[in-house]
Amino acid sequence: MLKKAQAATEYLIVLAVVVVIALIVVVILGGVPGIGNQVSGRASAAFWDSADVAVTDYAISASGTDTVMIKNNLRSPITLNVVSVNSVDLETGTSTIGVGGTKTYTGDVGACTAGQTFSYAVMINYTDTSTDATYSFDGAGMKLEGKCAN
Repeated sequence: MLKKAQAATEYLIVLAVVVVIALIVVVILGGVPGIGNQVSGRASAAFWDSADVAVTDYAISASGTDTVMIKNNLRSPITLNVVSVNSVDLETGTSTIGVGGTKTYTGDVGACTAGQTFSYAVMINYTDTSTDATYSFDGAGMKLEGKCAN
């Protein structure tokens, strides 16, 4: 009788471990609304914050007053030619940013509903002033994600 009880207990423990692992996978892949979005928003923010030409801070709002801050993480000054969020170019001319410097853009990058999530493509075209080489960076498909502010 004791051997049957031990086998049943082991079976229940293995089953519980499998269920917990399945729940973790579902949450990570975004299967539970509201939970997976937070993970992807944090991953997006971490990616863009550490890029060579970084988007260190951003606020997309339902009122249309959107703010995007660009930072130069490279070892030489750069000239920004295009800063596009959701296919809206925020750079009206060109701007030079020194090493570690930032530039803040304001504008309307698209409609969103307060409290809802957004996912916008970013494209930054810049020239390295020390080499005069021009680069385009789109984050290899990583979008800027977050929640729409009021």
